This record gives sequence, C-alpha cells and structure tokens, in this order.
Amino acid sequence: MEQHVIKRFRLWLLMPLLIVSLSLSANVKYILLPDKPQGCILDNYKLSTDNLYGIKKSVELFSLTFIDGIAIDRNKLDQHKDLNLILIAVLPDLEGNRDWTEIHLDSIKNDTIPHQYLKRLLGANTYADFDKTYGAKTKYLDEYQIIRKIGNKYYSSKHCLIQFFAIRNRPSIFQNMFGTINIEQEPLKITEMEAIFKKRYPHEEFPAYTIGNTPYDYPTFDYLRDRREYLSKVVKFKNGKMGYQFWTYTDWHTHDHELEVDRGIDRFIYVPGKGIVGGSFDFYFYFHRKKLPIKYSGFLNNVKEEKVMIAPEFKV
Repeated sequence: MEQHVIKRFRLWLLMPLLIVSLSLSANVKYILLPDKPQGCILDNYKLSTDNLYGIKKSVELFSLTFIDGIAIDRNKLDQHKDLNLILIAVLPDLEGNRDWTEIHLDSIKNDTIPHQYLKRLLGANTYADFDKTYGAKTKYLDEYQIIRKIGNKYYSSKHCLIQFFAIRNRPSIFQNMFGTINIEQEPLKITEMEAIFKKRYPHEEFPAYTIGNTPYDYPTFDYLRDRREYLSKVVKFKNGKMGYQFWTYTDWHTHDHELEVDRGIDRFIYVPGKGIVGGSFDFYFYFHRKKLPIKYSGFLNNVKEEKVMIAPEFKV
C-alpha cells in the first residue's frame, strides 16, 4: 500500500514536467530563409487566388532546388537528372489580412532552426533511405514557419505548408513514388485516368472527385500504394519557358473539421530551372469554403478541368 502511494505521488510530481515537455515539443519552429542561398537555387512567386477561389488573396511559393553534397548552377540544371525540391507555400490568412507578421529574431532564437534542417526533413519524407520505416505523413502545415528579411526588418509567415519532391526524370516504365516529379512520363489527363478507373472499378467513386467525403464513406482507395503525381500536359509560356503540369492521384478522406494536409499542392506546374510556378491548394480553401463565394460544384469543376493559379511572369 505504501509503495503504491509513493508511485502515485511520483507520478503527480512528474505530470507538470510531462506537460511542459509536450508543450515545448508542440512549439512552432522557425526557419530563416537565406538572403543568398549557397549551393542551391531559391525561387519565389506570388499567385493570385481570385480566379480559382473567388477571393482576392494570394499564395506565395518558395521553391528550394538542390542536390545533396553538390553545388548547382541554375544555368546547368539540364546536366542533372536527379534533383530535390522543397516547396514552401505561404497560404493566405482567411480570418484576417496578415499573411506575414513582423518579428524580432531574439524573441524566437530558441525555436529557430537552420534551413539545412529542411534537407534532412526531405530525406525523411521522400523515401530517400531504404532502411527506414515511413508513415503516411509527408507534408507539414503550420508546424514550421519561415522568416524572410525585407529591408532591415524580419517577417514570419502565419500559415505555412512545407512539402518535398524528388525530381527523377526518366521513362514511365520506372516507378514514380508519391512525391516524384518526372517530366518524362507519358502525359495522362485526370479525365483520362477517370475513364480507366471506372472501367476497372465501375461501382466505385473516382478518388480524385471524392471532395467533401469523410471516413464514414468507407473509401476503398489504396492510400499508400496508389498515391502519385501524374504529368498531365506540357505548357509553353509567353516568356519562352516550358512548364510541366501535374495532378495528384489521391482521395479525400478526413473529417469536415480537419484540414486534409496530405493533399498539399494537388495540382501544380513545374518549370525546370525555375521551380514550381503555379498550383492549387484545394484542401485549404475547401476547409475555409464558408468564407468563399465558390461552392462545391466550383471546387469539383476546378479538379476536373485541372485549373491552377499561375505566377504572372508565366502566363500562357
């Protein structure tokens, strides 16, 4: 009896320490974007959300392209078939008007991590190590915020999504794991994939169209096995650059009160040497749909027609 009381007393003593530990582990971490990236390429674009989601806001994209252990030159990227790309998307504040907030570096010095940490995070989310165990999570929303310097001041993002891509350009016969950009794939539009799917599964709902579904709908989508990015088409821009538009084959399966973060940038345009220059973030805007004029049919139409936001410097 006495030992039991002592154990319970020790547990009560440890509880505050446990709570503190958990709160510290839940703290947002900050990543300071380098002014002059070394050994990698950093591209930045701003996308208007007006045409796609009916609201005058913007999404800001940062693409960090690199090769582990090798310094790369933007003008010589054609020499490399295998690259890594970290996409950082600053999503708009739909509750207010502050996408960025001024911040003092001293106030977050204990929660700031080097941008090199992102490269380690990429390895943990792109199947880079054959001897590791990987879970379903590959994207991070608001767990990390980026800090940028404008003039002499520093600003922190409010809503930040980070995801990772392995760029592996090779014929379609090679496997394309989830999180792979491959511009040498045979193009396949989402409507073409729908026809193939319905022929094989005539009584099932096409996964890409299950927007608004919940776990209670008993989806049959083979989540870990079937997710991947498909090349849809090649786009020639007025500036002479060639873009490659992709769509993500996955379903909708979370509760209404949850953000379906693992969808990430579900459609996007990649330009070699320029990073990701356009895309869509349906998971984020559908979650906030009550604040938008776009309805369910509008979201579904955007998916079927593969509509994306594009940076102004990359107009067709």
